[in-house]
Amino acid sequence: MNIKTKAYIFILLSLAGGALFPIALKVAAQSNVSIYAFLFMAFLISTPTSLLLVVLRGKLPRLKAYAKNPKEYLMLGLIGFTNLAFVDYGIIYSEHFVSASLATVIYRMQPLLMLLFIPFVLRERVTKMQIVALMLAFAGIYIALSAGRLSVSWGTDSGIVLFLVAMTLISAFSTVFLKRYTTDMESTMFIFNSVALVIALGLFVLSGVQLPTLNASSTIALLYMGVIMSVCVPFFYYSAFRVLKTTFVTNLYFLSPFLTILFAGVLLNEPIYAYYIIVAVFVAIGLMIQKFDKKGSTYIAKSMSASGSPATSIYDVTSAFADTNVEAIHNTIRGNGRVLAIKLNHAHIRYIRSTKPHENGIVYIDSDKNYVSQTQATFLKEIMGKAEDELVLMFAGRSSHAESYLNEIMAKTAERNANDEGL
Repeated sequence: MNIKTKAYIFILLSLAGGALFPIALKVAAQSNVSIYAFLFMAFLISTPTSLLLVVLRGKLPRLKAYAKNPKEYLMLGLIGFTNLAFVDYGIIYSEHFVSASLATVIYRMQPLLMLLFIPFVLRERVTKMQIVALMLAFAGIYIALSAGRLSVSWGTDSGIVLFLVAMTLISAFSTVFLKRYTTDMESTMFIFNSVALVIALGLFVLSGVQLPTLNASSTIALLYMGVIMSVCVPFFYYSAFRVLKTTFVTNLYFLSPFLTILFAGVLLNEPIYAYYIIVAVFVAIGLMIQKFDKKGSTYIAKSMSASGSPATSIYDVTSAFADTNVEAIHNTIRGNGRVLAIKLNHAHIRYIRSTKPHENGIVYIDSDKNYVSQTQATFLKEIMGKAEDELVLMFAGRSSHAESYLNEIMAKTAERNANDEGL
């Protein structure tokens, strides 16, 4: 299975699993289980479950490496807190004042709000087509908020709505930042849950509530939160998010509230209204625009080429190596590192210090089996639109070092091309 197909499967699994999130919270609320006790018990399940994932995937050495760096561990833990415990507490708290449907729809605006951070955090290009697609999706969300009446009236619940929007903004930023920060996803899931467990434990103790006696429904909801929602869904989502076009994922996730509505109709016998279908059509159109837009979500280089123009031919291909088994590449791009690449003609191979450690990173080409698997090579070809007579030159390291090296290579190849034309 190639990388992109796997990512599509993962994003669909996370979409379906996440859509059941409000249903599980509602079941727990109906069972009169304290929010503090429920989430403490959920993270008490998710933490060892995520550790089991680390062990089964053979990533224990990488987790130990993170544990030796408290600053990095804490940073990842805080990202996990904003995307797990903070969101869980926020939505459950908000549902005491506004409907679960309204709380869910507002939180699912998170993909739209990611667009505010994508150009600055990820340095990805946002095109007019992508903005149109996201505007269609936002129009659908507005229709949902207004219950098909096209007018939203704000009353005493405005403060809760603003709280939900602020929570969504924080979650959107931390999600985009995680794509920017190259990590091992199995280890990351354990770090997320272990930090969330510590925070949930503190809140549980301070609340003074007792552990409840669970019935069958609340037990199922607890297992769903502890295994599916806190481990499987984020693992699938973040793994796919690092591979697929960011704005494609953001549009796709606008389907989530409507899957929730569908599940609520089937499982809780809640009605499904005609305007839900209108919203789904808007989202489908946005998805089609995203699918055929080839320029969006491409890398924006900061440095300038030898001619003084922006180096627009540099690609960010970190997503192809986000889950690499090559420790040299993983360690080089771990954290804030990237893999940047350019396309070259095979005639320029003599300019390349290929498959050798660079003083600031690693230089390699797509045909090197020691660094690039067959599935990664296929994915690189798709990302960059590589022709058969071209090769891909990559630099794994800090963005500034990678751009400097690749611009040097491009300057040399341009000079050679100029000399050839002069002959």
